[in-house]
Amino acid sequence: MSLQGDAVYEFENLPLEPVETGTNLLVTGPALGGTRELLLRLLLGEDAVVIITADTSARETLSDFERLGGSAPGERVRVVDCAQDDGDDLGEFVSAVGTPADLTGIGIEYAGQYESVYARGYDAVRTGIYTLTPLLVYSDDVRPVFRFINTVSSRIRTADGLGVCAIDPEAHEDRVVGSIAQSFDARIEVRDADAGVDIRVRGLPDQPREWTAVPALR
Repeated sequence: MSLQGDAVYEFENLPLEPVETGTNLLVTGPALGGTRELLLRLLLGEDAVVIITADTSARETLSDFERLGGSAPGERVRVVDCAQDDGDDLGEFVSAVGTPADLTGIGIEYAGQYESVYARGYDAVRTGIYTLTPLLVYSDDVRPVFRFINTVSSRIRTADGLGVCAIDPEAHEDRVVGSIAQSFDARIEVRDADAGVDIRVRGLPDQPREWTAVPALR
């Protein structure tokens, strides 16, 4: 199935211009703010979606995704759940990994789900990771996490996909966030505002560089 528009990924109801295929975006903001909702909204569309969830269960993540207008799990929407949740089996469209520390297992399950939707004809795939923070917290060494992120972002870039990963910058040293950011093409910064959240973008042209309000879903 073809990409939306002229080989770009579009973001309906968000103050963002379309981005080229193969783009990886790092979303930085408070874990308890609007960062998670923004990440899920960036995944909306008619493309295939693969979500790696480390902070919340697959069931909760899919519930929120559907509430925002996304599709239920199926041929087009897949989840890799490494949030250590003991919930009910959600079928073949959800893969479980026992812990966020198992980066090899996460990578294997992610590759399998990505290849599965690609084999069904979806050549436009949006990947979301919420969040990178547990992967870093559970790892004894940050270097494997860096390698994992580089591997995922490289796959997305090669396959003309879209990558959207979130991290709470307050939970890590500046040097860690700065190193992780090198794997991404741009950074979307999120801050809480009275009416919701504001965003600004660093690293891509024609995107809001000043704080811009994100319209709430009606």
